[in-house]
Amino acid sequence: GAKFPPEKGRYHLYVAYACGWAHRTMITRALKGLEDTISITIVHPTWMKTKPNDENDKHCGWMFGDPDGEPFTNSIGLGG
Repeated sequence: GAKFPPEKGRYHLYVAYACGWAHRTMITRALKGLEDTISITIVHPTWMKTKPNDENDKHCGWMFGDPDGEPFTNSIGLGG
């Protein structure tokens, strides 16, 4: 009877292994058997500017990496 029940393609989790809350969502997803229903993306526990070429941009966020790409550097001292 949920208003928005879990169904394939409806929900997607973005998590970082460094986040305790993300860890809890991954545990809940597994315990409820929703691995095939709720997809997941793991982000790097490194924060970087969202627009690194814009010196006026102060916003930082989690990085989405390419497994075959270059390693990230942590230029602002937060995260991994």
